Amino acid sequence: MFFMKYIILSPVVLLLLVFTLFSSCAGNSGIVKETPVTAKPVPGSETVTVNGVIDFTMPEYRFMWETAPDNGKLLFSAFIPRRADRDTELDFAVYESARQASVLYRAKVDARFAVKSNNRDLGFLEDIQITYDKDLAADLRSKIKIRNHFIDNEGTYILSELEGVEFKGSFIDIPLENGEPDWLYNVPDIPGYLVSIGTVQRSRYKIDSIRRADEQALANLAKQVSIVVKAKRADRNSEISGSAFSETNYEITSTFIRGFYVLGRWSTENGNTYHTLAVCPENQ
Repeated sequence: MFFMKYIILSPVVLLLLVFTLFSSCAGNSGIVKETPVTAKPVPGSETVTVNGVIDFTMPEYRFMWETAPDNGKLLFSAFIPRRADRDTELDFAVYESARQASVLYRAKVDARFAVKSNNRDLGFLEDIQITYDKDLAADLRSKIKIRNHFIDNEGTYILSELEGVEFKGSFIDIPLENGEPDWLYNVPDIPGYLVSIGTVQRSRYKIDSIRRADEQALANLAKQVSIVVKAKRADRNSEISGSAFSETNYEITSTFIRGFYVLGRWSTENGNTYHTLAVCPENQ
């Protein structure tokens, strides 16, 4: 049996950190920077080139999926598809990490959920739009420090930390059964937090699959928040044909989320399905 770790987060501390760090950055953000910003590597980190394609479910690489805070540092992982210039890939990876940090500060979520019933129930997410502060993301690029940097035949991948944040929390072990995290089957209970798992089928590029799983988790959290504040609305379409009955209920959620943070990601061994475990404080 193997173990992965996530941290029991303090919702109050997280929101305070988000507010103090990002409000100061947001005050300086204006025009989006066009000049690439090279992230500062953490001492001891180096670029590792791997022949072929990396399987991130393997023990030696799966830590790239695990972004729970580590030693007081907020972690972000980015997976960028192959481009003609590898340095350009790295710059995109740095910005993707900064984008995730901006979403942590605050994100506007507009999501449309459809629940269909045709002699059985089937629930799914139909559409989602995420709005975040792009100027803040551009400003945060200079605060991204690279911990690990991998290159393979398909792209560039980094695990990074956000400079200037010290986070305190306590660790809890989550078992890995048959090489898979237990949260795939049992949603963990984290006091003070809303917890969500986003699951999607793969897209052409790894970054799109991961981002869609993240957005699915974010939309599910937004739905939970909107239920709490009673900010959801529903439309209903019904159709009866003979003895068959079909009904579609639409729930439209529109809300702001603060403190959205990805604790872990995973993909099936064949790469067909991607999962994201994420949280946000209950008190929004």
